[in-house]
Amino acid sequence: MFPFSETDPVSHSNPVPKTTDVVIVGGGVIGVSTALFLAERNVRVTLLEKGRIAAEQSSRNWGWIRKQGRDAD
Repeated sequence: MFPFSETDPVSHSNPVPKTTDVVIVGGGVIGVSTALFLAERNVRVTLLEKGRIAAEQSSRNWGWIRKQGRDAD
């Protein structure tokens, strides 16, 4: 749920897959994009993230993501 805070812990109740073709560590913009690219090609992907998807370093990394409407400087 957005917005989220430190008082709203991350939880996941689905079991971990018994088999996979690729494990991706990190659910940032690159990890999620890579997982999607592979899954669309019928590769079994397991995506691991310690927190929320696209809410950890991707939300702070100026080199990859810029929020729309933000000052160009």
